Amino acid sequence: MEDEYSEYRAVLAPGMRIEIGIPLSGGGVFRDWGVISESGGDLLLLQISRDVLPANVRVDVGFILDVSVWLGKDSYTCSGIVTARLSELVLQVRLFGRFTLRERRQFFRTDMALKVRYDIVDESSRKEVERDWEVRKEREQMKFQGYDDFVIAAQMARFQPAKDIVWRDLLRAQLNLGGGGICLRMPTTARPDQLVNLELYLPLEPPRLVHAVGQVIHVKPPLTLRDGSSRYDVGMEFLFLDERDRDLIFKQISSVQIANLRKISDKRDMDELGDDVAPSLAPRQYLMRALWVLLFLFAAYGLGRYLIAYRQAPPENEIQKTYEESIRKYRHMDRQP
Repeated sequence: MEDEYSEYRAVLAPGMRIEIGIPLSGGGVFRDWGVISESGGDLLLLQISRDVLPANVRVDVGFILDVSVWLGKDSYTCSGIVTARLSELVLQVRLFGRFTLRERRQFFRTDMALKVRYDIVDESSRKEVERDWEVRKEREQMKFQGYDDFVIAAQMARFQPAKDIVWRDLLRAQLNLGGGGICLRMPTTARPDQLVNLELYLPLEPPRLVHAVGQVIHVKPPLTLRDGSSRYDVGMEFLFLDERDRDLIFKQISSVQIANLRKISDKRDMDELGDDVAPSLAPRQYLMRALWVLLFLFAAYGLGRYLIAYRQAPPENEIQKTYEESIRKYRHMDRQP
């Protein structure tokens, strides 16, 4: 019988050698081999094959990895998140998503909903867009570092924007986000190679605002909503994105995946608890049980009254009945003339 883990069990087993991809802070993915020591459901315990990782490669709890296996001549991959680090080279990884034919993506992606502001650039040179992005990024960094508003305003007054930006707000935008780009569902379409100014509000602790510029790669056919309006899934790669902001995006992706895994775990716990607890009764069953209880109480009341009456006036025995009948006959005959 198939379940949600049958796909993992079919291709992963203890002792198997798999390929893992570890995200790099500066962008890109470091690929290495690992050996599975334990496998159960969606949980893997694996050991990285090399003794020491390179200095620029770091793995910690919450990191999202790329897990790949070879089936014949094809490589299939799914995503996993590090849930525990048992030693320098032994990791506990929980898998999520389906195995798909691998496309060597540079970054990891996940679906989420975020507050986004965007502005489609109609006519501006790439240098002008980059300069405006640099100004916005620097202003945001100064805010986060605690500079006074007067100091920030004085610093920004030195720069005149090359183009006035008309932001469009999406309070809860549906998107697919990764370190290398974004697929954003928008009420307006765009053309391939067109530039888009972006502001991403990441609900981290503390919340952060990421400034980026995306370049449109593809636009999917429009989706028609119930109200007749259309939405366009616009795929963009990040043309301008600070590496510190890329790290924040990785952190947001990890937090979303951890929250999803926590929900799955809670659901499993509730399902297991539900198997041990008797099912709740329907309203009709409650009513029938109440009627039977009332009927029992009435019967008990009637039986109690009968026993009390019997004790106070017990029934006459046969001898007493015969004696009383004889007395009545004698009295009746004595009264006759």
